[in-house]
Amino acid sequence: MKHINSRKEITSRHPRPVQTSGNQLLLNKIKNRRRGIKNPRILARKYRVFINIFVIFLVLGAVGYLSYKYIYLSPRFSVKKVSVVGGGKFVNLEDFKNISEQKVLGQSIFSTNSRELKKTLKDNFLGARRVEVSLDYPDALVIKVEERVPVAVVTSGKKDAVHYLIDSEGYVLGEVSDEFMNLPEIIYEGEIRVGAFLEAQVVPVSIEILSEVGKAGLNISSISFRERYSRLRLGSTDVYLSNMKDIKESVWKLEKLYKTLLLEGKSVIKIDLRYDKVIVLYE
Repeated sequence: MKHINSRKEITSRHPRPVQTSGNQLLLNKIKNRRRGIKNPRILARKYRVFINIFVIFLVLGAVGYLSYKYIYLSPRFSVKKVSVVGGGKFVNLEDFKNISEQKVLGQSIFSTNSRELKKTLKDNFLGARRVEVSLDYPDALVIKVEERVPVAVVTSGKKDAVHYLIDSEGYVLGEVSDEFMNLPEIIYEGEIRVGAFLEAQVVPVSIEILSEVGKAGLNISSISFRERYSRLRLGSTDVYLSNMKDIKESVWKLEKLYKTLLLEGKSVIKIDLRYDKVIVLYE
């Protein structure tokens, strides 16, 4: 009897492992889900993408902050110098540079708005036809100025009237100097002010006439513009062209007629091309 009890005690100390069937494992998973228990591996796999994105944004934020602090705000990259290339004839370089420096000196070169500066300069200095702004790292700006080019002289035609230079857009550049005295003259009846534009319809017609007579080799000394016609001074001859007709064709007719008359040795006072039939008045 004592021997049997001893075996029972030994058996109770080392219980056999309980075998769990597939059905039992499934039941355990269902119970765990009901209790809200989740597998750590599944959680890590599920949120790995979000964790990676968070880490990337964290790194980018740190890089951005350090760049802003040690590069963007660094005195090394603040604008200390403005250089102006070109200008000086119809653009006051001293004023031009002063306005440029007021806009950008002391700013970070990375925050300099080149487009806004360019617009400000063009609005304030109409004598500049084109303005280009470039950054010269780490601390300078270079501004290139292309000035307007005079193409004609404009005057009221009155005795002792002041003569002014204009460009191809009708912008009045200033009073004529000796170096531009050989430019063609346009007689203009409207108001003429330095730094302003002539009437929009005057310049295109006048410039087209000047361009075409130049190609034809005709030496025009002056043009007097009216609403419907223009009067040209060709040597000692007054020439009338209609502004309502094709200028190129009218100048072509004028060239043929005028050169023929010269070859014939005829002296002409007036050539009128405003009508279908050309009118020629001889001395």
